[in-house]
Amino acid sequence: MNPLEHKAELDVLDLRRRYGHRMAFCGNMDVKVWADGSEERLKEVVLTKLNAAKGGGLIFQSDHSVPDTISAQRYDQVVTLVRRYGRYPLELGRYDRPEIH
Repeated sequence: MNPLEHKAELDVLDLRRRYGHRMAFCGNMDVKVWADGSEERLKEVVLTKLNAAKGGGLIFQSDHSVPDTISAQRYDQVVTLVRRYGRYPLELGRYDRPEIH
């Protein structure tokens, strides 16, 4: 399912709970957090959303085009988080949502 815009109040975690693995999802990563959030908030959002990747079926991407307000350094931080924590088996630590599988 694409697009999954955060500003349209779509939530990939709610959709995963509702539809399980009968659907695959793409996006839903709020670019406002990428631009304005603290490093800890960015990590919290990215790792929490990665819960929807359990068992496959999630393409990690922004919820819309990435605006020029997001620096290359910040974009690299997102990529680094996904590369570090988005590998199977997922190890999301305190951001793990066991009810999502």
